[in-house]
Amino acid sequence: MTPPAKKKAPAKKAAAPKKPALGYPVKKLVVPAALKGVPNGKLPAKDLKTIKGGGTLYTTAAESFNAMWLAAKADKVTLNNQGDYRTYAQQLALFRARYSTKDAGRKPKVTRQFEGKTWYLRPGCAPCATPGTSNHGLGLAIDLDTRQSKVYDWLRANAPKYGFYLQGKPTKPDGKPNPEFEPWHWQKVDG
Repeated sequence: MTPPAKKKAPAKKAAAPKKPALGYPVKKLVVPAALKGVPNGKLPAKDLKTIKGGGTLYTTAAESFNAMWLAAKADKVTLNNQGDYRTYAQQLALFRARYSTKDAGRKPKVTRQFEGKTWYLRPGCAPCATPGTSNHGLGLAIDLDTRQSKVYDWLRANAPKYGFYLQGKPTKPDGKPNPEFEPWHWQKVDG
């Protein structure tokens, strides 16, 4: 008589590899030498280039963005442009729509100095730069739709490979929320 066959122990499932924690890639903007002295929001047409998905950026920023856009597409991630190069007139219109010289009690309070006055960010509005100081006005920043975590996670993991970084972190060094943080705002910082 043959001994009964031993039952094999069920194979243990391999633990799924842990996803690395995504940080907030932040790097200080360095204005390219070719843009020094060019008025913010008044870039010559020769310095602007069309980007994938529509819009324009400064030439080298556009080239990097187009490469990033194609890489995202290959990973089945869509980078939707929500704001690219802004002329001075566009910056001024956006600023006047979002800020007022009257404090409407927004919490946290965000202010800008412009035309010799203090301007207060209106409740329900996202911050924008004072006209003439925006990195959108240099063609170095793009606002992307990051409401889907798949898009935001992809950018946090991959945008630095193309020279794009956030301009700040969600919290200040003291741990308090940073009212200036914009997860959609990505800037080309290295030329």
